[in-house]
Amino acid sequence: MADEKLFATKRSELLELYAKNGVPFLATSRGLQSTRSIQFDAVDIDIATNTIGYLVARKGQRAVFFNYGQGDGIQLSGELNHRATESDTSLTKGSRTTASADLAIEWITMHPRAIKVAYTPTAGQFPGFVAAAMAAGDPVLQMLNGAVCLIDPFGLVVPADVGSSATLQHVAYQLLAPHLTCRFEWDNGDRTEKMGTCDQFTEGGGASYLNANGEPSINNRFTIREGLIWAREGQPASEMQVVVELNDDVIIPYVPVATPLAGLHTPLLNMYCEIGMRVGGLLLRVPGSN
Repeated sequence: MADEKLFATKRSELLELYAKNGVPFLATSRGLQSTRSIQFDAVDIDIATNTIGYLVARKGQRAVFFNYGQGDGIQLSGELNHRATESDTSLTKGSRTTASADLAIEWITMHPRAIKVAYTPTAGQFPGFVAAAMAAGDPVLQMLNGAVCLIDPFGLVVPADVGSSATLQHVAYQLLAPHLTCRFEWDNGDRTEKMGTCDQFTEGGGASYLNANGEPSINNRFTIREGLIWAREGQPASEMQVVVELNDDVIIPYVPVATPLAGLHTPLLNMYCEIGMRVGGLLLRVPGSN
């Protein structure tokens, strides 16, 4: 008879460990998310002749997920000191699981969360597009500075061939994913798990059927059968982060698009592709721990 313990998953190891303690424990299925962004620079835009320009994501960019908590200042898209909200991350403390709990990471998804664009902040650049009386805190001005998510169903600012909410296409992320490598890192330095390129992670419902990596369902996840342990505070492997690196330059040609009211071809300065990563699995904790 085969020994069942020849293949032990992190889920089974955690359950066995908690059972040996002889105290009641709670088990829940949990998903945690974190958000980062990759920057594209707009280059070689010929406004005078209304011809092609290029969006270039330069290699060497690093996006580190799960290393910040809610309220922490991080660089996200056009904001150098963005205060993370609950929609950005599930964590209340960077690199730590929520609550005094152990998590067996059993699935991963990655998806494009938003496209943001930023323009050169030149006075009078948007006549008729942005009213002169708008205050500095107005959300439209924040959008033009790359600080607020751009919902642009008709491709007025970012052309539909780059990303259109009307067709659920995210060309920027689809081009980035095969060139983004991913690794999980824990506080005990000898533990690093290289996961390969990010195009193998399904979007978990964050894409259309036209460009999805597999079926675009929330039930379609990149699964880790054996699991990875993200331990509670004070234990080995209790601090974790996921490092994603862009290994190659990614270039998208595009045609400058006129602003809707003034009809001017206003050049982009940068475009940002915000990426959300989700991990989840079995979370165990003792009753009364938060």
